[in-house]
Amino acid sequence: MMLHTRKAVHAPVGEFPAFICLVAVVPFVQISAARAHAQTERTKAEGEERRKTIDHQQEQERRTAQYKTRLDAESYQKKLQDQQRQNEEFLRQQHQQFLRQEEQRKKTEAEVLEMRRQQLREEKALEQKLQAERIREEAKGRILQERENIDVHLRAMRAKAAEERKTKLESLQATFSSVGAAFSHLMTDKAQLTTLVGSVTALAAGIYGARAAASIGGRYVEARMGKPPLVRETSRWTFARSFFSPLRFLRGSRGPGSASAALEERLVLEPELAERLQWTTNSLLTTKAHKVPFRHLLLHGPPGTGKTLFARTLARSSGMDYAIMTGGDVGPLGRDGASEINKLFAWAEKSRKGLILFIDEADAFLRQGRAAVVGAGSEGMSEDSRNAISAFLHHTGTETDKFCVVLATNCREILDRAVLDRVDEQFEFPLPGAAERLRMLQQFMDRYLRGIGAEGKDKQKLKGIVIDERIDEAFMQMVAEKTEGFSGRQLAKLVLAMQAAVFGSGTNTLTRGVAAAVLDWKVKHLAEDVEMFDRQRREVELKRMHIKE
Repeated sequence: MMLHTRKAVHAPVGEFPAFICLVAVVPFVQISAARAHAQTERTKAEGEERRKTIDHQQEQERRTAQYKTRLDAESYQKKLQDQQRQNEEFLRQQHQQFLRQEEQRKKTEAEVLEMRRQQLREEKALEQKLQAERIREEAKGRILQERENIDVHLRAMRAKAAEERKTKLESLQATFSSVGAAFSHLMTDKAQLTTLVGSVTALAAGIYGARAAASIGGRYVEARMGKPPLVRETSRWTFARSFFSPLRFLRGSRGPGSASAALEERLVLEPELAERLQWTTNSLLTTKAHKVPFRHLLLHGPPGTGKTLFARTLARSSGMDYAIMTGGDVGPLGRDGASEINKLFAWAEKSRKGLILFIDEADAFLRQGRAAVVGAGSEGMSEDSRNAISAFLHHTGTETDKFCVVLATNCREILDRAVLDRVDEQFEFPLPGAAERLRMLQQFMDRYLRGIGAEGKDKQKLKGIVIDERIDEAFMQMVAEKTEGFSGRQLAKLVLAMQAAVFGSGTNTLTRGVAAAVLDWKVKHLAEDVEMFDRQRREVELKRMHIKE
């Protein structure tokens, strides 16, 4: 533009006005262009500013929304936590309320039970009172009636007595007349008198001799062919046993070789205890052959752990004679208890094959307390019980190769110290462990549900009982774990309860649900029984402490 301007200066004179106009227009155009450019820049700047403002506003709105969202989330989380705390507090209150209600229910049941007992006692007392009153009224009525009819009875009695007196006098006169005539005739005939005296003497001697012979023969037959009253079961031959069951006598007992198999077949014990019992059993079975004294055994432990089963199986499978008695049978004999024990051991010593004498519940008559006196403020022992223990100690005080005594008791501590001194070997039968419980459950399931006997053969079909496939090895393992504290007898009752549940349900299938329900019920009742036994034991201990004080 400047070059163009400079060139325009040298234009001709006639063109000077146009040059002036051009010079005047050029700045205006430049100014307009500058203004337009400035306006454009300003518009662009304003647009950029507005864009930044809008972006800033959007960023602020986004941050505000995020903050609001975070606040809402925190508020919701806090609300959830408050709700959880409220739920936990509600559950805790519900649990406490349930415990209070359960305690109140038990208390109410105890009160209702006590009220029923009190009502029964009152009803019994009222019934006895009414019965006594009725008897008194009946007696009064009979007495009054007898008094009213006394005159009639007196006249009848006088007439009857007079008639009987007259009849008896006539009979006596006739009898004495006949006897007098016969006696007069007999006295005149000495031969008949001698015959009569001899006949009467011989008759009296025969009667008394027959009575004595019958008594002696009866005692001999009882000693040789019978069994003592204390013996409940025996393998020895008796007349009554062979008469009523001759086939049993012909079969006889199994040989000693089957003892180990029988013990392993039925008993489920801990390995260490089973091994000790096996050694003792083998030693016992070979004792008679070597003619050495028998060793007396003591089996103790909780009820239902297999003590009686072991002794019975050993006795029946040993090939020796065996006899089984219960200690509770000695007490009712009273003063005859000592003599019956003497008869029992005398009978045992006559066995040729050797005899295993199993005394179940031995603590019933072999317990402590011989030094205490009955009625002296302690749990004393009667004279008859002391005599019975003394008789037992007398027969077991020395070694013998005639018999072996096997005692069984639930509590070893209550046995007399002298009785424990007679024992050569003691075995504690504890509650079964998990592995033993599993084996017992399988055994009882085979016996009571599947109908399979101990020999592994089907004996009979138990009403077509079908066992659910879900009752598998894992379920039985769970049952064995949940039945901790159960004895062998309680496990058998558990399986029998499952059998009864099947019969009572009207179906022929033992489902997993039924088995689980029976298991829970049995476990619950076992816990209640244990609690009751503990309470009773504590009461007995407190009573003993009070007695000692």
